[in-house]
Amino acid sequence: MTRSVVVTIVLTVVVVAVAWVLYGRTVGNEGQAGKITLLHDGGAVATTTATGADAGGGGTDGGVAAPVDARAEITAVRGSVQTRPANGSWADAAVGLRLASDDSVRAGRASEATLRLGDGVEVRLSPRSEFTVRELSAEVSKIRLDQGHVTASVDEGGQRVLRVQARGSDAEAESAGGQFGVVTDGRGQLAVATSTGKVKLSAAGQAVEVGAGETSAVAGGAPSAPRPIPASLFLKVGALGPQKTRELSTTVSGQAEPGSVVRVADQLARVDERGRFQVKVPLKDGQNQLAVDVTDASGRSKSEALPAITVDRAKPEIDAQTTWGQKTN
Repeated sequence: MTRSVVVTIVLTVVVVAVAWVLYGRTVGNEGQAGKITLLHDGGAVATTTATGADAGGGGTDGGVAAPVDARAEITAVRGSVQTRPANGSWADAAVGLRLASDDSVRAGRASEATLRLGDGVEVRLSPRSEFTVRELSAEVSKIRLDQGHVTASVDEGGQRVLRVQARGSDAEAESAGGQFGVVTDGRGQLAVATSTGKVKLSAAGQAVEVGAGETSAVAGGAPSAPRPIPASLFLKVGALGPQKTRELSTTVSGQAEPGSVVRVADQLARVDERGRFQVKVPLKDGQNQLAVDVTDASGRSKSEALPAITVDRAKPEIDAQTTWGQKTN
């Protein structure tokens, strides 16, 4: 009788112990199932906890949601393209390179780069342009266009919004679906041209909706009223000074589409809200061949060569004869 009691007690203790272990494992797994780690440039930077349906899923990882990779990826390169990490130096870029927040990318003359900024968002960097990655999350992709032009494409069926800011301005273009172009001189001027979908352009506390086939510009104030994209790229250069001079600079003026980026011999010209520009251009001794380059928000570019200007600073020779003791008239 005593032996049976002892056996019963031992079996009861074993059953209780096993049940306690199983309960502890179940509770522990439930506490961990909702934790999602966000990756940033290869390292863990944040952990969030999901509950209910968010903690589940049909993946092969036991129901844990897949981590969000907060980086942009270069998918195509043509010509000279470089990237720079935050507080780093410029280096040549290649397809497959990934950029984290605050990393920059730039394209040289006759060069381009295409980047994927999360699912459904693609940005093509035009020649002589540069932008910096500002934010990459599950809902928002944000870049700051430092200078030049980009063409953006956002999947209308996706859940991500693309925002394009401009250096030197509070202007911001935002789209949840469609294709559009943005151009800036990096000095507070920005313009948007929409091909498909729509873009919200905001600045100075005001906003306009730029629909397909429309353009709007910001020139230090609020966005202009949207209007149809011009059928052709407009550029008019004003009269130049003398083609032979002793001065080491000249002034070039003219008119282009408001919001366009205008360069004269690599000197950026300020374009006002009416499209007028004027810029002082340095010259060197000898012959100077200048050209005016313009790029609009649609990405169209045009170049117009100017008449050559010759700088001759040699002292003029004076052809005069004087005979002592005689007056000269």
